[in-house]
Amino acid sequence: PQLGVNRGYLSNADHVRIMGLEMDGSYLLPKHFRINAAVNYSEGTYVSFPNAPLPLEETGLTVNGQQVAFKDISGGSLPGISKWAVSSGLESFTKAKLLGQEGECFIGGDLFYRSDFSSSPSPSQYLNIKGYALANARFGFRTPKGVTIYFWSRNIGDVNYFEQLLPAAGNNGSYAGVLSDPRTYGITLRYNFL
Repeated sequence: PQLGVNRGYLSNADHVRIMGLEMDGSYLLPKHFRINAAVNYSEGTYVSFPNAPLPLEETGLTVNGQQVAFKDISGGSLPGISKWAVSSGLESFTKAKLLGQEGECFIGGDLFYRSDFSSSPSPSQYLNIKGYALANARFGFRTPKGVTIYFWSRNIGDVNYFEQLLPAAGNNGSYAGVLSDPRTYGITLRYNFL
């Protein structure tokens, strides 16, 4: 709202460090089950970023009558990086015929968890997104050649979460959020020629 308040600018961090470890695997149990799982641990830090934009809560800050436009956030966390992300899935299947086609009927589900993360380039107490867990499911018939049909649902628990939080237009101390997708259902029909 005040003239001279820095509302946004293009800037590059001098040095960042991202480290992590990821493990994933899958296993096919003879005849009827597939299992998969993945775990990811990540850590992202600004090693040096002396001229970063101010976090939301410091917009318009003055010190000794001087407008503050930048902040040294060296040592702060990078945005968009969850320390933990975990996913797993289980699917059961059996040989079957549909419309004279050889294939398999299947039913399966997936779980996904993501721990909390910052949604702001400069760490802010207001732009952090809480961790969340989602469940998805599907069932149907598939074949390598011919008709595949299946029903699916995403976010079965209708979990409400933010995908992103960001300063509102003009950056006058307010913020906005990008909401998650609600529970969604659908059907997929596919024909493979090869």
